[in-house]
Amino acid sequence: MIKTSRGCLWAVVLVVAAIAIVYLQDALLPSHAAGNLPEGATEIQEFYADYGIITGDFVRLLKARIPENQVAEYARKVGAVDRAGDGDKGRYPTWSREADWFKPRKPPLYYRVEPGYRLIVGWENGYVYYDACAW
Repeated sequence: MIKTSRGCLWAVVLVVAAIAIVYLQDALLPSHAAGNLPEGATEIQEFYADYGIITGDFVRLLKARIPENQVAEYARKVGAVDRAGDGDKGRYPTWSREADWFKPRKPPLYYRVEPGYRLIVGWENGYVYYDACAW
């Protein structure tokens, strides 16, 4: 009697399980942007678009009501470590326009720019704005 091999079946099961874990983690856990909001943040809106599975292109936008005195700590937690100043006019990154509700008018307060990635954080009228994109 010939014994059948189940090695291929185990590989398929492991791949399917890995995909399921990644999907559930993405669906059930808060994003880095939302997870670092201060306790008590309200009116949270978030947008995410993945523009390239292979390339990693994405845009994530978040708007939430938090006190102005908590914006600097939030920016530090999410990694926007460079502070935009009055002398930076025109040199800081601009806001994305991917969602109708995401319309900050003021320039960002904090940012981080790397090759192929940028993150900006601002505050306006009681709301913190988070804008990250990779290309």
